[in-house]
Amino acid sequence: MLNYSVKINSIKDLMELRKIAGKYGIDGRINQNGFHGNLKSVLTNVFYLPLEDANIEVTNFTDSQVSYLDKAFEKFTA
Repeated sequence: MLNYSVKINSIKDLMELRKIAGKYGIDGRINQNGFHGNLKSVLTNVFYLPLEDANIEVTNFTDSQVSYLDKAFEKFTA
């Protein structure tokens, strides 16, 4: 499992996270203070914005994807 500390401020950010998840075929969760949302679910997660100190747990990835994922999530790092 990979973990990233992120800051998500807008619907645009959520849509970009969903796009990253689809592009790399990964699954994951967004966690913050008792909130646990699916990485691909934009509509559910929008009610909890802004996610200022969130953590993304990425599952279902291959070792060869790690460097690409690190780069993709770099934009959101807190």
